[in-house]
Amino acid sequence: MRGLDVLERRTGDGLTDEAGALGPDAPNQADAPRGESGHGRPLLFPALAAALALAIFLFDSLSSIGIAVAVLYGIVVLIGATFSDRRGVIMIAAGCALLTLLGFAIGHASDPEEEAPFLRCLISLAALTVTTVLAVKNQTATKVLAASEQRYRSIFQTTAVAIWEEDYSQLAAALDQLPYRNPADLDAYLSENPAFVRACMSLIRTIDVNDSALRLVDADSRTQLMTSLPQIFTSESLPMLKGLLMTVAARRDYYEAESLLQTFKGEKRSVFVAATFAPEPHRFNSVLVSVMDITERNKVQRALEQARAELTHMSRVTMLGELTASIAHEVNQPLAAIVSNGQACLRWLDRPVPDMAEARANVEQIVGQGRRAANVVQRLRALSKNSGPQRIRLNINDVIKEAVSLVDQELREHEVSLRLELAPGLPKVSVDRIQLQQVIINLAINAMQAMRTVEERELRIASRMSQEGLVEIAVSDCGIGLSDAEMAQLFTAFYTTKPQGMGMGLSICQTIVEAHGGSIRAERNDGPGATFRVLLVPNVPGAS
Repeated sequence: MRGLDVLERRTGDGLTDEAGALGPDAPNQADAPRGESGHGRPLLFPALAAALALAIFLFDSLSSIGIAVAVLYGIVVLIGATFSDRRGVIMIAAGCALLTLLGFAIGHASDPEEEAPFLRCLISLAALTVTTVLAVKNQTATKVLAASEQRYRSIFQTTAVAIWEEDYSQLAAALDQLPYRNPADLDAYLSENPAFVRACMSLIRTIDVNDSALRLVDADSRTQLMTSLPQIFTSESLPMLKGLLMTVAARRDYYEAESLLQTFKGEKRSVFVAATFAPEPHRFNSVLVSVMDITERNKVQRALEQARAELTHMSRVTMLGELTASIAHEVNQPLAAIVSNGQACLRWLDRPVPDMAEARANVEQIVGQGRRAANVVQRLRALSKNSGPQRIRLNINDVIKEAVSLVDQELREHEVSLRLELAPGLPKVSVDRIQLQQVIINLAINAMQAMRTVEERELRIASRMSQEGLVEIAVSDCGIGLSDAEMAQLFTAFYTTKPQGMGMGLSICQTIVEAHGGSIRAERNDGPGATFRVLLVPNVPGAS
């Protein structure tokens, strides 16, 4: 394959090394004390500076050449800056200034009226002063830089987040050689060639890792970790690795994703990976990849989702208990029709000349009513069953009509009229039928209860396309309305204004709607009452 050929050429150059040329365990000569990096030669630079100062003094004092030889003392100051601190450099400069004056006095004491030697002395002193100031400033800047570097190293090593410092230069060059420039084509190629994705890991050179990274993967040493990327990031990490390659190829500044890694003890851990790329031209020379262990967070999240599902089921069962009258009416209607049609069928058959056509028509009606009763029972069983969400593309108006049929008796008991305003031709939505019915029923019951103390009671349920291009379900009442305090806490768990309420209905509704990628909100009507709006994303065929 073209991609693997590219990798073979890159790795064949001898330029890739996962551990890097120098790992963090290698000696760092930059950290050695000044003047001691020369294998036991601490006096080399001081001796050189002293010898050079003596030579300049003798030449300046005894030579008759008409040049400012003393400016060379600046070299002595620069050498002194390599082994002395700020105070030492100033003392060396002061000594060189005294030697300059002494050399002027010895060489030109017999002709004090000549201006040229005096000017050369002043030039030498000025040059020495400028050199000293620059040397001291350079030392200060170097110390600041060293302190900053030390601070960075301290943060890098002691932070609780695992960090890899990596070089992606070879990886970027290999991706640039692929014949795919269109992101969609590259995405398709990487999806079809997981071996290429894994092989790309050999082009990542690890420069350094911190202590948290060692603990995250249970590594014994930095060397073990820096040379074992394929062992840590297994086939379960391929989606994350593919996304990282896409980011490198597109020259983006940041990449993040969740993934799985395997520790050296064989334990699987869920992690959050974030890679930060520097600006050009050093974008890939030093890439910081931070990895955060989210295993426990995911466990807690799964437990929370399970608890929410159980709470939703409990709320649904409680709601069914409140709808006992409606359920009984919904089942009794087809049963009564079955009995009536059965009796009529018997009468047609008991005639001297049985009317088979009428009897057959009654039997067909009996079958239809039986199916209707079976559908009611099926819907009730589905509502009471504690099963996981099953999303399918549905017509939202059909879901509303099915939900309304279960509150028919409640409407009669509360003397509430129902007005349906369902817009035709709405796009289908991908939802769980039972959960969405639970939301609609819950909102309808709340609306009826809000109208207990008013004379005109009308429940309005409407569907339409919102201005944002979303499918909207609006449940409106003309009841007592909502106060500012109630508006602020409507969807807060365990908050309720009902004497016997649990305070979980609207909170569960919000959880269900948001799990479907939608939103729910409440607002006051221009007149009496309030309106709850559920907004869902339409499922357009062919859309991603």
